[in-house]
Amino acid sequence: MHHKMKAIAYARLENDYPEATIELESDLEGRIPDVLLEFPEPCDPYGKGIAVEAQYRNKGKDKEAVVAHYLDREYSVAWLEEDDFTTHDVDLSGILSVWPYALPDRYGTEGYPDVTRWLWQKKNPTVEIEVPIPADYWMSFDKSGEWVTIAEKNIKRRGSARISRTPDGHLTFSLGKAKSWGESESLSVQVVPNDVVKLRSFADDLERKAFGEDRPSPEECDPEWHELSKRWLEGSPTVTAWITAALPDPDGDSDVVVTLWKKQKETERVAMRVESYAAENLRDLADLLDRAFEIEKS
Repeated sequence: MHHKMKAIAYARLENDYPEATIELESDLEGRIPDVLLEFPEPCDPYGKGIAVEAQYRNKGKDKEAVVAHYLDREYSVAWLEEDDFTTHDVDLSGILSVWPYALPDRYGTEGYPDVTRWLWQKKNPTVEIEVPIPADYWMSFDKSGEWVTIAEKNIKRRGSARISRTPDGHLTFSLGKAKSWGESESLSVQVVPNDVVKLRSFADDLERKAFGEDRPSPEECDPEWHELSKRWLEGSPTVTAWITAALPDPDGDSDVVVTLWKKQKETERVAMRVESYAAENLRDLADLLDRAFEIEKS
């Protein structure tokens, strides 16, 4: 059957390209196609010729490597399967031509269109010149000596949690909210890598105990300000800091209040009623804080 396929392909090429030279199993720089057709001169779009591979029960051949070998040498490829053949003819409509599937090198481009030959001619080398950038330009990106916000997430309308870098390079966690008449209130505490886990677990508590199925019933709560979660933060050895979530009025559908506390000589705090999306946003912020610490170490 394989011999018949090669014979049919040979006869079809001989009929279609009478001016070409056609051979069975002729070597082409290390590979032997079943049929090899060569034109007197390269022509568009088939290049120097057509290499035919008639596949019959040889499924292990590396098609990609074989096709690349022929195209690299400016030969088009006819990869034929049994289904392409009838009793006396073969379908050659699937020939993979050199143009546009493979471009010729800059040599031996005779027979190709003028525009192709022009595109492949040697061009003058590109000109390169070094342009020094003023130091003032790079200095404009220097944020040392400034507070830099790394990330900020809303936990209520007009209220957010934020991580920042201080002028001396420490990372901080803060809560802030807008007040009436254009005023705002915020509180920042220094944080360390161990605080990432604490903020994540606080966000988990907030999701489950404040807005989820583990929210306590009024009978299980303290009469006022029932605490749902508390996490102590380790950020600074001279400052005590913690964050809490509580129900101010456990009776009925009470809002949830998140408070950030800071105690040095005096106790400071910022409290705000939060929305249900606060838990997810605080968790995202903890992930970003973790990433910030990783960058600091690198």
